[in-house]
Amino acid sequence: MLVSLLVLLLMFLGYLTVALLTARVAYGMERARIIEQERDWHTDEDPVERFREQGQSVAATTGFLYGFAWPVVIPGYLFYRCATLVITRRPSPTPYERALRAERLDERIRELEESLGMRGQAHGQADH
Repeated sequence: MLVSLLVLLLMFLGYLTVALLTARVAYGMERARIIEQERDWHTDEDPVERFREQGQSVAATTGFLYGFAWPVVIPGYLFYRCATLVITRRPSPTPYERALRAERLDERIRELEESLGMRGQAHGQADH
């Protein structure tokens, strides 16, 4: 009986520890997001001060809720990050990107030809 009670207490303390760590990380992420938005939306005010006045309670509540639900939040977030990585990893280039890359390559070839003194020769031979 005592051992099972001790195990239950340790599990509860472990849950609370991970909940607090998750809440802290979530609060930090939410704080950074809100401050960045405030910086963009209200350029005439200090975004950190505005966060303290208006956004801190929202960020703390969000952090608390994420911390409380960490058994779902952490695996869900990890799955989201992995799925995003797989989905967005090296998509095939669009026609715009291919044209832009071709322009950059042509420009680089011109620079290299000029630096090697080949630019004038290549045009002179093409004219004959």
